[in-house]
Amino acid sequence: MRQFLLPLFNVNLAKTCLAWLAASCICISHAVGANSLNPVNTHPDAQPEPSPRPTVGLVLSGGGAKGSAHVGVIRYLEQQQIEVDYIVGTSIGAYVGGLYALGFSANDIETIMLGLAWESGFNDNVPRQSLRYRDKQDVDRYNMPFELGLLDGQLLLPKGLLRGQTMGNLYLDSFGAIENQASFNDLATPFSAIATDISTGEAVVLNQGNLLKAMQASATVPGILQPTVIDGKSLVDGGIVSNLPVETAKNMGADIVIAIDIGADLSAQEQLNSAIAIVGQLSTLMTRANAVAQIATLNKADILIRPDISNFDTTDFSALASGFELGQQAALMHKQQLQPLASDADSFSQYLYKRANFKQDILAFQQAPIEQIRFNNQSSTSTALIKQKLDIDNGDQVNSDALIEAVDRVYAINDFEKVTLEFEQENDQKVLVVNTEEKSWGPNFFDIGFSWQEDFENTSNVALDLAYQINHIADTDAQVRFELTTGKDKLLATELYLPLDELEQFYVKGRYQYQQQQQTYYEQGLLLLKTTHNAHHISAALGYSPIDNMVIELGLYGESGDMEGPQYPQLNFDYDAHGGGIHVGYDSLDSYSFPSKGMLIEANVIWHKDKLSMDENSMLTSSSSTDSATEYQFRFKKASSYQHHTLIAKVDLAGVDTEEFSLLHTQNLGGFLNLSGESNDALVGSQLAYGALIYQRRSDWQILNKNVPVYMGLSVEAGNVWHLKSERDMNDLIYAASVFVGTETDFGPAVFGFGVNDLHHQSFYLTLGKHF
Repeated sequence: MRQFLLPLFNVNLAKTCLAWLAASCICISHAVGANSLNPVNTHPDAQPEPSPRPTVGLVLSGGGAKGSAHVGVIRYLEQQQIEVDYIVGTSIGAYVGGLYALGFSANDIETIMLGLAWESGFNDNVPRQSLRYRDKQDVDRYNMPFELGLLDGQLLLPKGLLRGQTMGNLYLDSFGAIENQASFNDLATPFSAIATDISTGEAVVLNQGNLLKAMQASATVPGILQPTVIDGKSLVDGGIVSNLPVETAKNMGADIVIAIDIGADLSAQEQLNSAIAIVGQLSTLMTRANAVAQIATLNKADILIRPDISNFDTTDFSALASGFELGQQAALMHKQQLQPLASDADSFSQYLYKRANFKQDILAFQQAPIEQIRFNNQSSTSTALIKQKLDIDNGDQVNSDALIEAVDRVYAINDFEKVTLEFEQENDQKVLVVNTEEKSWGPNFFDIGFSWQEDFENTSNVALDLAYQINHIADTDAQVRFELTTGKDKLLATELYLPLDELEQFYVKGRYQYQQQQQTYYEQGLLLLKTTHNAHHISAALGYSPIDNMVIELGLYGESGDMEGPQYPQLNFDYDAHGGGIHVGYDSLDSYSFPSKGMLIEANVIWHKDKLSMDENSMLTSSSSTDSATEYQFRFKKASSYQHHTLIAKVDLAGVDTEEFSLLHTQNLGGFLNLSGESNDALVGSQLAYGALIYQRRSDWQILNKNVPVYMGLSVEAGNVWHLKSERDMNDLIYAASVFVGTETDFGPAVFGFGVNDLHHQSFYLTLGKHF
């Protein structure tokens, strides 16, 4: 999906500001003075007052990563002592212009831009390690990268592929805490940003309020990012209607305009050889047409600068450094036009002093403690939970990194369309306002998961998981979920989940499911037996989540089902079972399949009482008709990394504390990184032991101007299964190894691997969406 998201800055960034009338006031004062009887003005030797300096408006166009050229031009203007009186920008132009309007120098802006992880703004998914334990399980199972909503029988989709959450973090990282402004004219340099009202198609000049929000609105690519709502208007990229807003600068009061045009040129016919190229041309047609119209309004005294960045891609932020230099070179080509605009040394020193003071005030505000926190909670999530996740208190001094971490913690609740911060100053106190917006395509949601696994020998399985979740049942926090799984194993289930406190640490859940599982048994690589297990299962549990990564559950269950062996009718039986158990889980892995850090521990202890109903031809003995047993399961996974190298330790243990053989409580082993070399789930028994040490190295490949993580690795493994407790013997362990290459996709992990073991079994594996 991200290949369609990266053009984000290509169409523009937005911003705002009004104008100064000081120059006209000076002109009026001089006109009045010329008619006065002031002896200084009438003395025959008096020198005439110097004519007022023409005001300069800087216009910065949109153009994505090419925006670094804006910074190069600004650096040249600083070197030539040219004062800028007004700034107006679109998209990346609004981003650069906003920083300059706050008093940041060209060198400051270059440092900020080079220090940003731009690609992080193109993925609004909550990092797995930040999710709560229950949500981690869901994101692993329902791996499709979209979420459908349902309201009044109508399917709803988000208003953009991205919500703009992480993009907002980039702005916060760049600018820090900026208080809301009554007017952007009050900045170090008056500023305006341009956005488009998506409902009317009209340009909107943003010049007051939340500066960061205004700039982000200017860069909101329609369809890719959800519109930014300001004063009730749904705003998107300003480049659609005004990519080079010359007229806005003149309306602000600029006598002379310096316009920097970094917009893309139209592609030649021979370059329009793909659907993507055609779509890109349509985008360029919109922005180029309105830019040409604005260029036509320039007069003789105005200056148009077009840096030579035709070889730049608007999404290639790795080329920022070259843009700084090319922008400065382009400005140098207009030296003769720019020289008359230079100020004298004293005037320029005062100009820099004013800007430095404003910047210092900004930094002082950012370093001041937060005196008050207000929550603008536009969601059904409890404000108490939001406050806990924010973890900022009155009196705290918080930098931009800590603010971003706080926003991410709240966003990780996973209930919100967007979480944003605003800052205000009231009665000389710094006030933090936390805005939380509920998902507009809810409140009920569909989740979809897909997986495909192939071992090119015995197993080929395509599975589809579908869930529909209804939230806020009867005006409570209760949730009801319906689940469906198709494939080799089938599932139909419904689950009720009810938090018991505002912080959602205590909860109860009840679940009913019908499941059909097929199990194959092999002997020496040959199919020996295939069984089908049908079961109706009902359970209830009381849970406690002391921290986001951990749960403890106590529960009871009842089950009724049957086992069928079409090839061996003697194995057929019906059964009833009941029991209880405890589950303890801890999960801090940043990725289940390709972790670089974190740890997973899961332990289950279940007490069973099974009653089997068999006919007289059953191969099972009557002594096994009623059975009590304790089953345990333990899983461990830990990842440790150094740079791009990761070592993963993995342990699985399971068993039934009985000497009776049971077809009901079995464990499976076999498959990729599950005793490689064997077919998927080829080994079946009631006792299991498995361990592996996995090495993987991550490389980032550039595909369509984005970094795609590619993992290459190998494993050493040992394990086996046994039918009876008394048969367990470490001398029976099967030793295996594998090599693999894989990547994370928008549809889950994708892996191609090869495994071999000391039983001379070997297998190739291909999986997509199946976590391992």
